[in-house]
Amino acid sequence: MPSPYNKDKPGISLRKLIIASLVFLSILMVIFTCFGVANLAGALGPSPMIVYMQQFSDRILFFHSVAFVVICSVLISLLIVMIRRLDSHQRFNEGMYHLFSSVFSSLNVGLIVLDSEKKLRFVNPVARRLLLLDGLVNPEGQKSPQGEASLEGLDYSRILSPVLVPVAEKLSSSLANGESFSREFRVFLPEGIRCLQLDFFSFAENELGQVHVISLEDKTPEDDIRQKLSQQLEETHRYAVSKDNFFANMSHEIRTPINAILGMTYLARTVTEEPRCVEYIRKIENASEILLGVVNDILDFSKMQEHKFSLKPENFNLSDLRKIMTDLFSLKAQQKGLDFHINFDCGDSFFVFGDQFRLTQVFMNLVSNAIKFTDAGSVAVTLNHEIVGKDVILRCSVRDTGCGLSEDDLSKLFTDFEQFGEVLVKSHEGTGLGLAICKRLVELMHGVIWVDSTLNKGSSFHFVVVLKKPEQVIQPDGQLPQLQLHLAGRTGRVLIVEDNEINSEIAETLLKESGFVTERVVDGLEAVDLCRSLPADHFDLILMDIHMPRMNGYDAARILKRELLLPCPILAVTATSERTDMLEANRDLIAGWLLKPYSPGVFRNLFGRMCVPLQ
Repeated sequence: MPSPYNKDKPGISLRKLIIASLVFLSILMVIFTCFGVANLAGALGPSPMIVYMQQFSDRILFFHSVAFVVICSVLISLLIVMIRRLDSHQRFNEGMYHLFSSVFSSLNVGLIVLDSEKKLRFVNPVARRLLLLDGLVNPEGQKSPQGEASLEGLDYSRILSPVLVPVAEKLSSSLANGESFSREFRVFLPEGIRCLQLDFFSFAENELGQVHVISLEDKTPEDDIRQKLSQQLEETHRYAVSKDNFFANMSHEIRTPINAILGMTYLARTVTEEPRCVEYIRKIENASEILLGVVNDILDFSKMQEHKFSLKPENFNLSDLRKIMTDLFSLKAQQKGLDFHINFDCGDSFFVFGDQFRLTQVFMNLVSNAIKFTDAGSVAVTLNHEIVGKDVILRCSVRDTGCGLSEDDLSKLFTDFEQFGEVLVKSHEGTGLGLAICKRLVELMHGVIWVDSTLNKGSSFHFVVVLKKPEQVIQPDGQLPQLQLHLAGRTGRVLIVEDNEINSEIAETLLKESGFVTERVVDGLEAVDLCRSLPADHFDLILMDIHMPRMNGYDAARILKRELLLPCPILAVTATSERTDMLEANRDLIAGWLLKPYSPGVFRNLFGRMCVPLQ
């Protein structure tokens, strides 16, 4: 690319040649014109040449002279036209050249052009500013039209320091082999850190040979924004981790006293038959269960809002779901004088692959609402299944003859925090999250939920979910599907590792009901010390709380299994909402989990048939 400061304008040599030809032809034309006129007038006298030419007709000689003059005139005209066209093209080229030079000079991107000898041919003002070249001049000390020192003719190595030093090696190799590249780099300067984007490419030009182009763009503002965003992202991540830890700890801290309340009310009910005490205990249990439901709803909703909610599919028997609902709601419906019906079209042994806990949660929310808002009549639960390939489609409904819903309530039924009726005059407890959680759970199971309702006549909630055929056939054995325990020695001894005295007492009482002999320690460190002093097969089972001071349950289980090589299974006991994530990460240490509050029914089902007399 020609330098904008080159005084040798394009096309000037050709123009001089054309002008010289024009002058030469003009001189010839004048000579022959004068010669012809003089010949006709006889002004030259009888010279030898004239005598020779007079042998021809004077008329022929005159016409030859005229013809030559005409030819010269035509040639002169053509030369004049060519000069004018050349001037026009030159003006156009100069205009375009100045246009491109102005464009390149006004770009926000630095532009540097090198010739085949790696000499500077063009440097725009932005490049001069970015490369700190204001004090650099070429060997001749030329000036640009803007009054700046011209850099034309300098070797490219003169502009490397200090800005291009980080990419000097790559730039040198690319100048040698013509390879294009793009790189963003930071350079430390006295005025601060600057981030630059460098792009390099080369191409062949007819007159200049290989031309190399370097573009520079100041990315410092964008880099500052990226760094600030990165810091904000780190802070957001730390906040998310802190939030997760907060919810986990809150779940543990709230569920622990609820577990104590429910456990102690269960124990109190077993030692008294006085009607008033039994009634008080029943009310305490109901209030505790409501509080536990509110806590579970809030924690589940929080996980859904953070998009951290996922299903944990497993093989399970649908008849277990029917039994759970019968056990939970038959008595409540009877106490309100309601008819309660459950109709599943599958047999007693019909296994599917899905999240049993979350499907049960959907049914429990809907059935609980149906009983809550129905004062007379009935509540009916139906489930119909259809097998399509590997999918098992469940069509479920919960019908009641309760208060029904208005059109206004129907429009916002599955909205977060919405409740039936006015808050100030409500007669039923609840957070307004139950149906919103049901909707999201059903959608996670690739289904849909809807409602048909008439005010003061009742409602019918319908939902469809898609499960899978079981991965393998499982025969029912009466155990919880989450726990497949294999007791090593069957000595009847169980170690309870629990820092909360009330929870430890509840677990001990429930285990003693099943015939076990228990020992209690308050944290993982005491459990490790105790097991070191006893034979490895002393305990048949260890109930290990996860959240404990000094040493948590997972660390203690790691020592017991990997260092002391205990053969007995370890059950993780937790009150946190994320009960399976850490379990999966510690699958080789933990045989299963128990969720607080303790359920007497779970203890009876799990441990009731395991106990054997002490040796």
